Amino acid sequence: MEIAKNTDLPDLLEHLGYSLKCLGRYYTTREMDSIRIKDRRTWRRYSNETGGDAITFLQTFEGKSFREAVEYLLNFNGRAQAPARSNRPRPPPEEEKREFILPPANGDERRVFAYLRKRGIAPQVIRGFIDAGLLYEDQKYHNCVFVGRDSDGVPRFASKRGTYDKDGVSFKRDVAGSNKRVAFPMPCNPAIPWVLVFEAPIDLMSFLTLNPRVHSNAVALCGVYQGALDTYLANNPHLNHVVLCLDADGPGREATERLRAEYEGRGLKVSTRTPSWGKDWNEYLLQPEPPKEELKPEKLEQKKEESTQMADLEKLVSDKTAADAHWKEQRQMERDNASSQRDASVNEITTNPEAYARYLELQADNPLSSAGNVALVMIQNPEATLFGTPDRWKGMGRYVPDSERDQGAKIFVRSPTGRGYVLADTYDIAQTQGREMAGKLQLQDDSPEMEAALAALLKFSPVPVQIDRELLGVTAHYDAYDMTLTINPGCSDSQAFSAIAAEIALARFHDRGFNSEYTRENYDLSAQSVSCILCRRFGVEREMPDLSGLPAQYQHLDAQKRREALNGIQDLAKKIGGSIERSVLPPQRATPSVRREER
Repeated sequence: MEIAKNTDLPDLLEHLGYSLKCLGRYYTTREMDSIRIKDRRTWRRYSNETGGDAITFLQTFEGKSFREAVEYLLNFNGRAQAPARSNRPRPPPEEEKREFILPPANGDERRVFAYLRKRGIAPQVIRGFIDAGLLYEDQKYHNCVFVGRDSDGVPRFASKRGTYDKDGVSFKRDVAGSNKRVAFPMPCNPAIPWVLVFEAPIDLMSFLTLNPRVHSNAVALCGVYQGALDTYLANNPHLNHVVLCLDADGPGREATERLRAEYEGRGLKVSTRTPSWGKDWNEYLLQPEPPKEELKPEKLEQKKEESTQMADLEKLVSDKTAADAHWKEQRQMERDNASSQRDASVNEITTNPEAYARYLELQADNPLSSAGNVALVMIQNPEATLFGTPDRWKGMGRYVPDSERDQGAKIFVRSPTGRGYVLADTYDIAQTQGREMAGKLQLQDDSPEMEAALAALLKFSPVPVQIDRELLGVTAHYDAYDMTLTINPGCSDSQAFSAIAAEIALARFHDRGFNSEYTRENYDLSAQSVSCILCRRFGVEREMPDLSGLPAQYQHLDAQKRREALNGIQDLAKKIGGSIERSVLPPQRATPSVRREER
């Protein structure tokens, strides 16, 4: 047994095919850079606080039983001492100093944002981490990169987390050269005497989503090694209370007890906050409903005996009341998260020209959906094109397969009772199967369909329309002073459709002079956006409007006002587009209306 326990680990690992590296007095491997081999006989992996000798190494990483590991090591040592093998001491691998370098950042964080939203993290929490330089998306693989900074704000640690879990397996790895004694800390408020301690950054973000008033005094260990907590306490000596928020699984509970004893021994107050459901804070955040008690076989055997006893109605009523309250709380939290997510997306759309252009395209492809719901889908599924609820897809002869049921995006729909709105799942067409979709209506120049569309468009003009062949430089123009719409007929049908749509939108926004805030400058982008949506919907070519002034136009508006502005654009485009479609298409081909109005 002693021979097996005292096996030379560097020799064993090289024999098993691992690539060794020497780090000062320790060895590690290229395959698992968080492992450390000390005195050539013992190992420790600090990412999950495991360790031991050669026997436990084979059990942990080679899947061997205790007996198999001992036999393997006895045979290995026998071969190692065979005459054919050289007994000369092997020179240590060349010492390698690892430099900490952050992976190159991607141009945006769309995949990271969408992934963390699917994990239930509130958009304001995600945006806060990104803005603080604690999170970004790497360029090569689009991983989440969580950046740990020291007390001077200098990056010292980074952990990569894949945004795609294949067959339930996720990619997780610390960046080479990361300092585990820094890990992932948040800023410390000197007025607060406690620090919250988590295992992983996503657990920390989940807790912040559940407790939006918490903005500081927390650290994710990125495992259960306590080095980062020691550093946080040393940098903030006023802290006297450690709140352990580790996982509720076996290793998490063991680490909680170990750290409790450690820091109570140092004279600190230690308390625990463990999720009451699921193994960690993210599972708790994502729970669909309160867990139900499992009906066990032994309870069935006692059925006859229990039937003679009086039910504890007081407890049953109390349990049901508590379950109902919890269910309502969960639903409200989901609605609040969706609202925050929608507002964050609307803010992005109205400040980022690229996002605004993408919004116009998606709104045109989904003309019956509100601007808020389009914004919600954009942030949850950046690749979305045409989306709908299962009922809507059913009406089109398509269905959502079971494999996609838990991959939908959340949107607001009218409650079945007609009072208020509820959350519902919506799915992109790529997530559905069934009957082929009919092609979109494409308006061509010099066609009867284009003529009917122009006639329907002109009916939406709230002011008199006149022809002027001498109109210079433009195809159509709305005069706010005279309240007339002038058109130059000497242009193509496509040019006329695009220009007339924009000028009619301006006239509509002016509202016959009742809109006292109207100026062409203030409403031109909105009018051009209406035209852009209509042109894309009906296959009429036109360029994107000039979006250089987008941020300035919306900078003084809060999220609700921005959403109202986008809804005004969507509503007008929907009404005009519906009229055009009814004029051009036979009734059976017109876009089916949704049963419940979307918010």
